[in-house]
Amino acid sequence: MTVKRSVSLPDDVAEWLDRQPNVSAAITAAVRAQMEVMHLDEVLRRAGIEVTEAGRARWRERLATPIPADALAEGRRMLGRAG
Repeated sequence: MTVKRSVSLPDDVAEWLDRQPNVSAAITAAVRAQMEVMHLDEVLRRAGIEVTEAGRARWRERLATPIPADALAEGRRMLGRAG
């Protein structure tokens, strides 16, 4: 089943949507991604982990740093032994 909705959007979002081949698919993908984030936040909250914007920013910064080559090689070596 599908439902038709009418929404008001900021200009930059509307312009991006105008460039998409399938607006409904683009919106559906974006909303589902947001739903997954909210679900993950709820799972973490139930485990006693409170997700904050400051915490997200710290992890984004931490994950943006490439893994050092020696650590990556060691991880691969360990995986090779486990298999």
